[in-house]
Order: sequence, then C-alpha cells, then structure tokens
Amino acid sequence: MQYLSARQMWHDAFYSRSANDQLLEINRSNANLLRQKPVMNETQTRGPADNSSRVMHMAKAGRVQSEIAKLPAHLQAFGMYCWAPKEQDSLPAYKHHNEIANALAREIKEKFPQEYGLYTSRVSIVILNVLKYEFERDKGRKPQNIDITLAGAMAMPKDKVRAQWGHIVKHIRGCIRDMQLVTDSDKNLSIATLHLLKEWQTKTGAEATEKHSVIASLALKSFAHTDQSYLFSASEEREPVKQSKPLYTNEYLSWRVGVAAANWKRDGWQDAFDEMTGVLNGWARSVLEDIVKLRLV
Repeated sequence: MQYLSARQMWHDAFYSRSANDQLLEINRSNANLLRQKPVMNETQTRGPADNSSRVMHMAKAGRVQSEIAKLPAHLQAFGMYCWAPKEQDSLPAYKHHNEIANALAREIKEKFPQEYGLYTSRVSIVILNVLKYEFERDKGRKPQNIDITLAGAMAMPKDKVRAQWGHIVKHIRGCIRDMQLVTDSDKNLSIATLHLLKEWQTKTGAEATEKHSVIASLALKSFAHTDQSYLFSASEEREPVKQSKPLYTNEYLSWRVGVAAANWKRDGWQDAFDEMTGVLNGWARSVLEDIVKLRLV
C-alpha cells in the first residue's frame, strides 16, 4: 500500500488485495513503468510464493485501521461510507428490495383493489420498474422516462400507459419517497446521517423535522459522491483527479423533501443543505488529519 493521500490510505486499508494489486500501485505511483517493454530472457525474481508485498500491505493497513478505530463511532461510519471500498450488490440487498416491492404491492392492493384484481401481473411490472427508476435517481443517475420504460415493459403506447397507470405510478413514487429514508440499507449512512442531523441542529439552533432528516441523508450522499474525485489525488491539497458534477439537481432535492421546486431556495432548504455540507467538510478535515500523521511516523 503506497501513500498518495489520506483518503486513498483509508480505502486501501479495507481493500482485499488480489494478484494484480501491485500493478495497480505501480500505475498510481508511476504510470511510465507500465509502458516499459519486457526484456527477453529477463530473470524474474518475484515468484508466486513471494508474499512479502502482501505482508507489507497488511502491516500498513493494520496501522491505518488502528488509527481509524480510535475515532468516534459516527466519524468511523462517515469515513467508511465515503472512502471504504464499496461492496457489490449481495443477496441481502436484493432481499431488501424485494421486501420493499412486497410492501408496495400490499399498498396498491389496498388503495386500488379493482386495478390490482384485474391486472395483478401488470401492477407488479409497474412496481418493479418504478422502484428501479427511483433507486437510480437516488444514486444521481438519469434513467429513461418512466412512461417510456413502462410502455416497453407492457407493450402499450406511452399515452395509454400514462392514462391508465399514471395515478398508480404517482402513488407508488410518493410511497417510495416517504419510505426511502428508512429503507436505506447502508448502516454507515444511517449512523452518519443521524449524527449529522444532531450536529446541524446544535450549530444552528433550528428544529429538525423529517424533511431535515431527508436533507441530511442526501447531503451525505452528495458529499461522498463529490469527494470521490479526491480519492486518489497525489497530494492533500484537494486537487481532484477529475471534476465531478453535483449528484442531485434542485428539482430532485425538492421532490425528495416534498416541497415545490420554486420554494426550495426561498424557504431555506438550500441553506440547510449547504450548512450540512459544511459540517461534513469539517468532519473530513478532522478525520483525514489523523490519517495524514501516519505518513510522518
């Protein structure tokens, strides 16, 4: 594990090394070495049984993990969410999504019994596609218009889909918006969001509502997305490897909070979002300073 930045050290300390990881380290530190052509009959001094690189990595990773373990629980959760390697979707995640889909199906069965009784299979198609659509938007992506997606899935004209299923789609999206905060399955995100809300409330003296809880979660996701640009920077001067665009638009933020887009700034929601982002910047500086000290040891 080579030192490039405190963020990178946090990331690599929890990264499971593979056979190609030494090459990745070379790529980070000196890309010119990768352009060198192999020499004919060159003696290879590093064999498959040589574990020195792995042992050295584990020793350095242990030092970083030990320093991280000294941090308060909410700062550990914050750092793990922002900089630790992301796990791939697993069976528990899919199970979690299925539970949400089943809850939505029960909601539609209760609110729209006639449509559910006549078109049960199509209701399932609508639920799964709308759920996927909103999860994609929560990740900052721009999925295809939901009407077009449903038209293709149900082999119906887009106008007919909107006329027949528009009210159900709107209801499902509202349900997803209301339950999205409690359905975030990332434990680190939940812990950091809770403490972010408390610290913001302490600093501003404002009363925290459910809408502020949503803003705190979105501010943390947005911060983590933006900060990824600095993950493998070669210094601590916060010079990003590549610039990243904001994760969310004001239109999406206002929709998630449940206010009109025109009132997002006027009613102070943008200010709350910016204040929480400022708290997160302070957390990052505090946490990374402790990791930087390992470079000097």
